[in-house]
Amino acid sequence: MTRCCPSKPYFDSIFFMASLIFIGHALSTFAVGIAWGDAGEAASSGQLIRVPLPITGNVERRLIAQLRSMIDRFEGGSAEKNVPRVVVLEFDAGREGDQGGSEFEDCLKLARFLTSSSLNGIKTVAFLPKPLKGHALLVVMACDQVMMATDSSITGIDDKQGATDPTIRTSYLEIASRRKTFPKKIAESLIDPSRKLLRVESDQGNLLVFADQLKELERKRTIDRSRTVTIFPGSETANLTASQAREYGVVSRLVQKREDLATLLGLTAGALRVTSHIGDTPLRPKMFLMDRFIDDRFVETRKSMIDRAIREGGVNFVCLWIDRPNGTSAALCGFADYLSKLDPKEVRTVAYIPNMAQGVIPLAALACDDIVMHRDALLGGKTESFTKEERADLLAVVNDNIVPLKMRNRALSDAIFTPDTAVYVFRNRQTGALQYMTASGWEQLPRKEDWDRKAKVTTDGQSLQLTGEQAEDVGLARGTVADFAELQSLYGLEGDPAFAEPSWVNRLIGVLASPELAWLIVLVGLAGIYAELQLPGIGIGGFVATVAFTLFFWANFMNHTANELEIVLFLVGISCLVLEIFVIPGFGIFGLGGGVLMLIALILASQTFVIPQSDAELRQFRNSLMTVGLALGGMIGFAILSRRFLPRTPLLSRLILSKQTELQTKGPLGKSSDLTGATGRAVTDLRPSGKANIRQEIIDVIAEGEWIAMDTPIVVTAVHGTRIVVESIEV
Repeated sequence: MTRCCPSKPYFDSIFFMASLIFIGHALSTFAVGIAWGDAGEAASSGQLIRVPLPITGNVERRLIAQLRSMIDRFEGGSAEKNVPRVVVLEFDAGREGDQGGSEFEDCLKLARFLTSSSLNGIKTVAFLPKPLKGHALLVVMACDQVMMATDSSITGIDDKQGATDPTIRTSYLEIASRRKTFPKKIAESLIDPSRKLLRVESDQGNLLVFADQLKELERKRTIDRSRTVTIFPGSETANLTASQAREYGVVSRLVQKREDLATLLGLTAGALRVTSHIGDTPLRPKMFLMDRFIDDRFVETRKSMIDRAIREGGVNFVCLWIDRPNGTSAALCGFADYLSKLDPKEVRTVAYIPNMAQGVIPLAALACDDIVMHRDALLGGKTESFTKEERADLLAVVNDNIVPLKMRNRALSDAIFTPDTAVYVFRNRQTGALQYMTASGWEQLPRKEDWDRKAKVTTDGQSLQLTGEQAEDVGLARGTVADFAELQSLYGLEGDPAFAEPSWVNRLIGVLASPELAWLIVLVGLAGIYAELQLPGIGIGGFVATVAFTLFFWANFMNHTANELEIVLFLVGISCLVLEIFVIPGFGIFGLGGGVLMLIALILASQTFVIPQSDAELRQFRNSLMTVGLALGGMIGFAILSRRFLPRTPLLSRLILSKQTELQTKGPLGKSSDLTGATGRAVTDLRPSGKANIRQEIIDVIAEGEWIAMDTPIVVTAVHGTRIVVESIEV
């Protein structure tokens, strides 16, 4: 038999298939490398520097020092020399707005530095998120490019600021001519409020001309006077709106949101991270441990601790050590809202993640200025149990606070909490920068053709989960470290920062509001009410119950689980019980309704919701039921033991109507109506209700118009069903 050898076409097929497999594997590896921001590829680098207004000598010196440090960092970096380098100067007017108090000499020094050869190869961009006025304009003119928010504006200088001073005017024109960011006539108008500026339509298109030069222009050009537009009236300080700045070529782009800056400038995601403190202010750090279930009480305690550390301890560096905690979405939303609004000029917040931050916990990390992780630590994941309402609350905080205030990437931040957000990596054709966007986000870009879509970085049906290295690559994390010592080195922290500890008040509130002790406090309160009913006239039980329930509701009110509603419900319930016992004897609607209201108030006071909607709320609801259930069970046991043993104690044997001292009923009273006119003696204080001995039987009665002391002779004056009314008899 002859063995047949495979034919050459067969070998060609095998070779072709193997080649396809190899090429496919290589392409997929390359795509993943692009998706996570391959560091080996050229991409533009950027830096955001906040310029506090007004600009004075102290601010000017610190800004120049920071710019020099940035230049050294760019030159010492490993990036290629032809990679674009961008510095964005964000003019921060503060909460009071720009009052125009910048000093001319200080602004001139800063402007000359920005136009010097020291910044050759670095593109400077002035970003105006709010209206700007005064000599800070000189620094804006010194930048290569200007970007403004849609509601921003530029107000020129007036006579009080030296508009008529030839030295000041010459300096402005010198800086403006170096950069040519501002058209010459626009620049002249901003420093000369007396000159009226017009836009005219000529035979060669639209032209800018001063009113006193219009006749001369008409001798050279054909002007349509009917289409002449006044830009600056000349009778007041010039004010250039954002739309005018865009129309006349001062501004290249109008920016709706600050987080869009990086995309519009063609920068890599996370490039415009807010720098830490301007100047050489020493860092005074404090650590805050987040290693347990985060609820409203935990958040309120940490907020008060952070505020106290900043206010009393001068702390300007807050580090959250996030170590595998869990929590409720409502608590984390409140905490993230608080963290995102801390002013980074006063205090820097850093989230340190050594292991993992999953579920709702990433919200707190994203709300910090920086995230620092171990290389293999995890950020995100475990969001399957989120309800639609929880996701909506989380995304609202992300998009309203975290993205605009901390400049987080919107698409990546949303994807951490939503499994249906598809995020792609886009590459800028001009700069090579990488950005992470959704398809809809890319569609909204003003120049979307500059960006090529590459690999998808999310997995269908799963929320985004990143390791430390991946989070650093996409710009969500500032860096990765092997341990906390490396984090200290990263920020230049000296020594071991101390961990903040709750105050004794916070600790007391936490202990009193904990389920382990809350049920005992409720039990003491219920036992006090029972004792007061069984020992009328003493008041010890009532005092104990008042103290116990005051502690319970105070602790839960400070714990932000109880509010005015629960307190009112409890007081109404107590009032109904008192009404039933002392005014309307028997156990009817007031007694039953009062007891139900008290139980509802105790349950609601231990939680922040009415009906549980999530797993975390179900756990809290279970704890609330356990607190009240244990207290009720203990109350039943106390009642049984007290009726059996307390009457035998020396102190109470004279006060409790034990079976040995009670009069035995010798027979039925007969019809209640037959009691009218019957006499007897009060065996308890009637305040106004109590017990009386009538016809050798102990019955419930109620005094009419007065309180009657024990052992006082009484007479029945009226009978209404089971309600027997009595009054005292004068002896």
